[in-house]
Amino acid sequence: MFIKYLKVIEETPILNSENFSYTFRKRDLKTLKVDQRDHIREIEFIALRDMIFQMLKKCESPFIYKVKCDFYKNSDLYIDSRFTTFVNNNPSKKTNYCISKKNILQRLKERLGSKYIWGGNFSNGISKLIDYYPPKDKLNNDQKNHWILKGVDCSGLLFEVTNGFTPRNTCDLLHYKESLKIKNLSPLEIKNIVKPLDLIVFKGHVVIVLDKNFTIESRENYGVIKTSILDRLHEIHHTKNPANGYLTPQDYVIRRWV
Repeated sequence: MFIKYLKVIEETPILNSENFSYTFRKRDLKTLKVDQRDHIREIEFIALRDMIFQMLKKCESPFIYKVKCDFYKNSDLYIDSRFTTFVNNNPSKKTNYCISKKNILQRLKERLGSKYIWGGNFSNGISKLIDYYPPKDKLNNDQKNHWILKGVDCSGLLFEVTNGFTPRNTCDLLHYKESLKIKNLSPLEIKNIVKPLDLIVFKGHVVIVLDKNFTIESRENYGVIKTSILDRLHEIHHTKNPANGYLTPQDYVIRRWV
């Protein structure tokens, strides 16, 4: 059987539903489909330029294809083909992610102040979503930013600055690369052993060590913020236990990947 692929030419949302039109403007043509926390739960992640997806089938919704990829394990992934081009082979699993540690740290700093958005990993947002799924009424600035998915979530921040090299979800980051031995250590002892780009991970969230004094993270209700390492570790210690490997929801771990 001849296999076809789609190559992303402009950043585009990957949904777990083929009904893009309903997700972005519902039946009233002016309302995003959000939950009680204002999250668009249909969003899995934002596909970055040059990512490759295998086409599985064309959906009933215009332009929408069901797809799969090697770097994100979910059986229900859908893409709007207008953000892509057809290719006949799979030359690359992901984007060109050869970025230096220095550049990753610089890109993290440049995203300070970005909004938190569920499923977001492209801080500039996707302006063409307004063109392809136009709202019936004029949007204010906050509504527009939400509509175009402008912002990042916690693992999405890391995913963007590494061009998709790191796992997209925290459930995978919990076991990613090398685990530091932190069991029974105090926040001060842990602060003294972490290095820039170490990941402080617990169920549902990741915090990135920025330098010898600060962490950076995209935090719900706050956006991308910088916090003292010691203060953040003390806060985490109130509800989580330092562990050498993740075993229970009460654990937090530190993963070294560079």
